[in-house]
Amino acid sequence: MQRRVIHARGEGWEGVEPEGYRPGAAVGIARHTIVGGWKPEPGTPGPQLELRFFELDPGAASRLERHEHEHYVIVGRGVGHAVVGERVEEVAAGDVIYVAPLELHQFINRGEERFGFYCIVTAARDGAQIPEKEEIERLLASPVAPFIRPDAVPPPLRRGS
Repeated sequence: MQRRVIHARGEGWEGVEPEGYRPGAAVGIARHTIVGGWKPEPGTPGPQLELRFFELDPGAASRLERHEHEHYVIVGRGVGHAVVGERVEEVAAGDVIYVAPLELHQFINRGEERFGFYCIVTAARDGAQIPEKEEIERLLASPVAPFIRPDAVPPPLRRGS
C-alpha cells in the first residue's frame, strides 16, 4: 500500500531512495519517485498518477525526448531552461511547465546550484521516444539550438525508463 504522507528529509523524502535518470546512465541526474510508480495498464491497483522529483547538477540536462502522455512540471529549486517544442524559456522555482503529448522537451540546469523539478505523469504510460536525426537537425537550425543537448542522456533501454 502506498504511504499517504511522505515526509521531506534533507535533500529528499523519507523512504525514497534517489535513482539514476535511467539505470546505468546520466551521472549528475537523480530521480526520486515520491508517489506511485509505472503501471502496465490503467486501473492497476494503486495510485494512477506518478509524482517524481528530478535533480540536475550544474550543467546537466534531461533527455531530449517525447512521450504519448502529457507532463506537468513544477520547478522546485534552482534555475534552468525548459525546451518545449521549438521554444526555450528560462524557468525558476515555482514556475509550471505543461508538456503536451508527443512534444519534444528537455530541461537543462543553467545555474551553479542543483536544479530540481517535480514531474507529474500518468502511472500507465508509454516510454520515451527520442527524436529522429531530421528532427534534431531542424532543432539545431532553430532558436533552441544553443540550449539543446541531444546526447545528454543515452536512449531508453526499455519502456518506462
